[in-house]
Amino acid sequence: MSNRLEQVKILLRGIRADIDHYQQLRALLEEQRLCMIRRATDALMAVNEKIHAHYPQLSRNTQIRREVLTALGVTPDRHGIATVLSWLPPAQHEAARSRWQQLEAVAENCKAFNEKNGELLTMQYEFVQAFLGTEPDFIYQR
Repeated sequence: MSNRLEQVKILLRGIRADIDHYQQLRALLEEQRLCMIRRATDALMAVNEKIHAHYPQLSRNTQIRREVLTALGVTPDRHGIATVLSWLPPAQHEAARSRWQQLEAVAENCKAFNEKNGELLTMQYEFVQAFLGTEPDFIYQR
């Protein structure tokens, strides 16, 4: 098996693995949101640990993908992915392209869900600050 073929296989396996990781992350982000709404602190801490456990693996997979794309002589971005996928026979090309699009969609979905969780956390923090009276007095603000 050629080195180039092996690198393409590594790339495709990494895409499949990241889809699984992001799907798991999405479920954890939903759980995180419910814990914040319920103010279930202990459960929230446990979910946060699980969420943070996904980041190193996703980061490693991204780094490997960048290295493989560079080794294949293409740019380490979505254009490079498209170029590599275009090398595949039509049936495999379509399947791989579909998986890549799925990965992009699930990653974007996780990003959006994470941002919504951040907004919820900020609103809760502001509420607690106002409720406890720790907000600066509005008379002294400029």
